[in-house]
Amino acid sequence: MIYAVKNDGETNEKLVLRYKKMFFQSRIATKLRGTRYVTKKLSKRKQREKAIVRSHYRDLNTKVYF
Repeated sequence: MIYAVKNDGETNEKLVLRYKKMFFQSRIATKLRGTRYVTKKLSKRKQREKAIVRSHYRDLNTKVYF
């Protein structure tokens, strides 16, 4: 779940932009679009490529929070 709390002196437009950035960086939009249609099973190569990308983003998230 993603939420943004308004900072002191922050305008509503900036808050919306910050929320949208967090939303699209979390890749929720791509997951929702991906489940819209039935697709073929991924090849092992594509699965591995996606795993590498996921691990990259997971590393970025752990660096930010800890």
